[in-house]
Amino acid sequence: MASRLQFGVLGLVAVSSVYGLLASCTDDTPELIKVAKPDTGTVDDTGVVVTPKFTPAGCNYTTTPPKIEGFPDFEKHEDAVGPTPDLRYVRRGIGGNTDKASTGYADPSTSFVVGWQSDAATKASRMRFGEAADKLDKTQDGFSYLVQQDRLKSGPAEGVRFHEVHLCGLTPGRTYYYQVGGGPSGKEVWSPVYSLTTAPVKGTTDKVLFGIAGDSRDADGRSTQPTWGAIAKRLKNAGVGMTITTGDSVLFGYNQDLWDIWSKATGDAGTSVFFAMSLGNHESEFIRNYGHLLMPTSGTEHSERYGSFDWGPVHFIMIDDFFGVVSPSADDTGTYKTELLAWLDKDLGKANENRAAVPWIVTFHHHPMYSSTTQKERAAERTKVKEAFQALFDKHHVNLDVAGHDHFYERNNPIKGDKADPTGTTYLIDAAAGAPAYSTTTDNPFSAKIQKYQDKDPAAYEGIYTIVTADTASFKLTTYTMQSAASGSSPADDKVLESVDFAK
Repeated sequence: MASRLQFGVLGLVAVSSVYGLLASCTDDTPELIKVAKPDTGTVDDTGVVVTPKFTPAGCNYTTTPPKIEGFPDFEKHEDAVGPTPDLRYVRRGIGGNTDKASTGYADPSTSFVVGWQSDAATKASRMRFGEAADKLDKTQDGFSYLVQQDRLKSGPAEGVRFHEVHLCGLTPGRTYYYQVGGGPSGKEVWSPVYSLTTAPVKGTTDKVLFGIAGDSRDADGRSTQPTWGAIAKRLKNAGVGMTITTGDSVLFGYNQDLWDIWSKATGDAGTSVFFAMSLGNHESEFIRNYGHLLMPTSGTEHSERYGSFDWGPVHFIMIDDFFGVVSPSADDTGTYKTELLAWLDKDLGKANENRAAVPWIVTFHHHPMYSSTTQKERAAERTKVKEAFQALFDKHHVNLDVAGHDHFYERNNPIKGDKADPTGTTYLIDAAAGAPAYSTTTDNPFSAKIQKYQDKDPAAYEGIYTIVTADTASFKLTTYTMQSAASGSSPADDKVLESVDFAK
C-alpha cells in the first residue's frame, strides 16, 4: 500500500513524525494530524505483507482493521489476566461486512459485538452469555490488541488493550445477558452482567425506536461530558435499541483520556444501546477511534469508514465524509472516495430494491449539505459533500440524511436536485449533544425548523436529541430539548421541540 499523508482544512502541512502540530487551529480543526506509513501488518512465508484479521466462530465474515500506521496485530483470547485487569467501558457494536449481497453482511437482528478495555497484560477476551441473567451457559472467544501510549502521553503508560467478541446466529428480537472477561481457572475476572436485545426480524411490521444525537465533544479542558451523559441515559431509558451519532464524539481522536471521558459519560447505556458512530473531523483517522467504533468492516484499507445495516424497517448507511471528501485526501492513491462512491451506489441500489420489506433509508455522516450556520467558510465543505453524495441520494430516494458539525438543530424541507421537492430527501442537522453552540442565520431557503442551544437566553437548552419511531407504514421524528443535564432521566423530563411525520 502506498504511504499516505493526512492533512486538515488548513492545507497540507509537512511533518516528519507520527503526529505533527498545526501552526494554528480553528474550533473545528483538529490540532493534530497524522502521517501514515506503509502497512505494518505481519509478513507471511512468501515475504508478502498481510493484514491482520479475525474470523469469529459461527460467523460468515472476517473482521479486518483499517490500514493505518501502527495498528497492531489482533491477538486471540488467552487465559491471561494482569495484576490490575480493570475491565471497563463495555460497549455494544455490530460486526459483519459491508456487502449487502453477502451471507456475512452486517445483521444486528442475529449478531452483535461487544468491546471493552483493560490493562495491557490482560489478554482474556471471552464472553459468557445466555437468555437469563443467572444462566450464562454459553461462551465465545474473541481477540484484543494493545495500543501503546504515544508521545503525547494520553492514557496509561503501559497502553490500553481493546477487546472484541463477535457473536452470530442469534434470535431476532431476543434479550441476551452477558458478561466479559476470563482468565486462568480459579483466577477468572468478570464484568457485571449486562443485557441487550437484538434488532427485530427483517420485514417485521412492529414499531422500532432509534435515537439521533451528534457532536458530543466538550470544549477543551473539560473533564466530563455532562450533556452527552444525560442524553445517552435518556435514550437508554426511552427504550431505543440503536442510536446514530454524527461524529465529533471527542475533541481530539488521538487522545485516550478524552475517549475515556466519553466512555464514562456514556455509562451503562453503551452496554445495551448500539451507538452507530460516524467519524467527524475531530476524530480523524487514529487507532483509538476504531477501538470505539465497532462498526462493519469493508475488508479494505478503509475498513469501518463506511458501512450499512438494516434495523427493522429502516436501512442505515454510515459514511466518513472527512478525509477524501471534505478535506483534501492525503491518500496519494485517491482510493477512498472512488471506493466509497462505488459501494454507496451499489448499497443504495439494493436497499431501494428492498423497499417492500425495509421501506425507509437513512444516511448519516458528519458534514451537512444544507445549513444556516454563520460560518461562511463552511460553504465550500457543503459543496464538496453535495458533489459527492446528493446525486446518489436523489437517484435512490434517500428519505432522511443526518449530519452534525454545525452545533445546533436544523431540519430542512425535502430537497431534490438542490430544489425544494416533496419527493426529495429531508436533510437534518442534529449537533447539540455537548459541543459549543454556534449562531445561525436566515440565509438557508430550505430551513423548516431551527433551534439553537447553550445561548444566553434564560430558557437556553443544554442539549437537543431526536427519537424516531418507525414501522413499515410510518416514520415519525420527535425532537427533544433538554434544559438541564443535571436533572431528569428520560424524554418525559424534556420538552418536545417538534414532531414530524414523513411521507412514505
